[in-house]
Amino acid sequence: MGLDRRTFLQQAGLALFTWGATEAGIASLGNHNRLAALLKYQQTLAQPTSRKLALLIGINQYTYTAEDNLTGCLMDVELQKELLIHRFGFDSSDILTLSDRQATRENIETAFIEHLTQQAKPDDVVVFHFSGYGGQIKMPLASEETLKETNGSDGFRLANSFIPVDGLSSNKKDLLANSILEETLLVLAQTLSTDKCTFVLDTSFNQTPRSKHGSFKVRSLSKIADHPSSQELAFLAQLQNDFADKGLKPSKRSLSLPGIVLSAASDNQVAVERHWDGFSTGLFTQALTQYLWHITPSSKVQVILARAAETVEQVMGRQQEPTLSNPDKLAIAYYFGLNDTPNAAGIISKVDKNNHVEIKLLGLPANVINSYGVNCCFSLVSSPENSAPQLQVKSRAGLITKAEPLSTLEPLKIGQFVQESIRMLNRHLSLNLALDADLNRIERVDATSAIANIPTINSAVVVKEQNADCSIGKVVTTVEPPTNDLDPSNQLFAYGLYTAGGNLIAETMGVAEEAVKVAIERLQPQFNNLLAAKWLELTSNEFSSQIKANATLLTPEIKSPLWQRSTLVATNTLASPKKTLFSANSSTEITNNLPIIARGTEIRLNLGNTDDRQLYTIVLGTDSHCNIYALYTPAQPSTVEGAVQLEEIAIAPQGELVLPPTENSWKWQVSESPGINTLYVMLSVQPFTETLKAFANQQNFKLDQQQVLNVTNPITVVNALMQDLHNTSSVATKLLPNEDVYALDVNSWATLKFVYEVTSNDQ
Repeated sequence: MGLDRRTFLQQAGLALFTWGATEAGIASLGNHNRLAALLKYQQTLAQPTSRKLALLIGINQYTYTAEDNLTGCLMDVELQKELLIHRFGFDSSDILTLSDRQATRENIETAFIEHLTQQAKPDDVVVFHFSGYGGQIKMPLASEETLKETNGSDGFRLANSFIPVDGLSSNKKDLLANSILEETLLVLAQTLSTDKCTFVLDTSFNQTPRSKHGSFKVRSLSKIADHPSSQELAFLAQLQNDFADKGLKPSKRSLSLPGIVLSAASDNQVAVERHWDGFSTGLFTQALTQYLWHITPSSKVQVILARAAETVEQVMGRQQEPTLSNPDKLAIAYYFGLNDTPNAAGIISKVDKNNHVEIKLLGLPANVINSYGVNCCFSLVSSPENSAPQLQVKSRAGLITKAEPLSTLEPLKIGQFVQESIRMLNRHLSLNLALDADLNRIERVDATSAIANIPTINSAVVVKEQNADCSIGKVVTTVEPPTNDLDPSNQLFAYGLYTAGGNLIAETMGVAEEAVKVAIERLQPQFNNLLAAKWLELTSNEFSSQIKANATLLTPEIKSPLWQRSTLVATNTLASPKKTLFSANSSTEITNNLPIIARGTEIRLNLGNTDDRQLYTIVLGTDSHCNIYALYTPAQPSTVEGAVQLEEIAIAPQGELVLPPTENSWKWQVSESPGINTLYVMLSVQPFTETLKAFANQQNFKLDQQQVLNVTNPITVVNALMQDLHNTSSVATKLLPNEDVYALDVNSWATLKFVYEVTSNDQ
């Protein structure tokens, strides 16, 4: 039973409001062009607001147990809270968090009305965040509703809802809902007197069958509730009556709602959470908050969401596409009123009497945190030389690291920002392979035995309960004899390899009735490719690199700023490239989803070196089949002591480089295989000597022409690449734990990443 409103507020304190929504209904919240409101945003961005309020809701443990409990929603709330306080200047006393048992329907709605609606003034900032299950309810049609809305003649329509901790129950016959209707939140939002609102939801409503091969938990219920709550309907009716008493009528459409809406997934898609080593988060929330630790006051909402979507869709593809619902293309800043707080990889959360600290790693990608080794080093952002190592990690548990000073420092303080200095990665990195639930006991035993002979695989893990890089599962091939019966005994299966997001990797499916041991042996080249791709991801350091460089990827059709990447310390951008066939247009409208290119499209890469050092580059990529490729445009190779020596690709200080060179007739075209592609532009202050040797040793390498080189020895190449970066960094021996790590200094390398989708020409 919920608390009465006054008691609830006395116990809970003040609140902040963040809310996210899906493309359906709520996700169209911001689809309006109100010039006056936009001008008001721009005029007040730099001014301090009277108050910043937030309500953060996260629910892992549900009282209704028909669905699996979630594991990452409380961490989502913690990530958002730290971001609001330390990055956006919110007062902790103005942030209310409702978690698990606190997050009942009545408590959530009470907090919204009595704290947000009644206390938020026109100049206040309001944020509402919800992480938990979403679902759908069968809503009886009112007499004035037409049969067209019934999707048939069943006499009901499906309504989206947000599931509080007490949101579901069942009797012998029906699934009963006590959820918060999407329409209720639409009306509640219209009760706010401020239009500086951000609504963010890390949830989804899709109940259609989802991939059973994915390693992630889905945040939408698989069943539709049969009846809505009478209490919820009464609450909604009361809200509407309150509007009527004031001579107003709440809109059921989101066009008239204030603020912007950030959504974890589009309509008919799923929002997922991922389990890492020691922590779980919503895939969307982690990506979004990580990028928000690095934005500048001039950053646009569209750019921030696009970067978060890049991280999500790189894993999930079109199963989950985050969206922004607000066509105000000039909207600046996410929570409005961003100050000049510097970007950071983490924040000091505890200090003991010996100046030993705990650091929360909030601004690093989750996959990097997951692989972070002991003895990694950080520096204080306030330090004049903020890349010089000052704190060294001694242990890590989830997002928390314990670190000690490397030298005598002034007493450290809680709340100080730190930046990455030296990234240390275990040389013996391997893959975690999940065994799908559809494998029987004998298959699991045989698979586990076979994995022991595959050096690139660490071990078999439990799907959806442990972090997995990929999974092996069954694919239905044929049904014999021909029948419409779905009896599994009539079906023939083959084994295939799936991404962590549950997508079957093309060309990995074997023949029917293949032994699982044979399948695992057959898939070893794909395991090698996946491990090489994992290594490439771990080098990404756009936000911590101290190299001043930028890159622009260009096509004839797409000239969007989404194709531009630069390190944060790069103070200058590329001039409008005159040497290329294509030119960038910074005014091009930014879209929320990944850039899309038709297969076979010609592309070029512009690299700008604004550093005072000569830089060397290697360009590597992965296609939708998880193959590794390299772009190489050699000059005249030479032979030294009988071995082929390839010429380095170098960029002079304050210089530019175009790949492929415009004077050459050779064209660089994107992959012919539709799907997600990732391009890694690696830059170093020293040559990639070992990497080029590994390229030259490939049998398919042609010395007399430029080419996109299919990397047939990916483990050899990536090991050589990591050794080059390690050698270039020249980290002091006293900082190294042993010889089993690659130690990478942020002063020595940068990896800029592009993610895009290749489509068929007929799409």
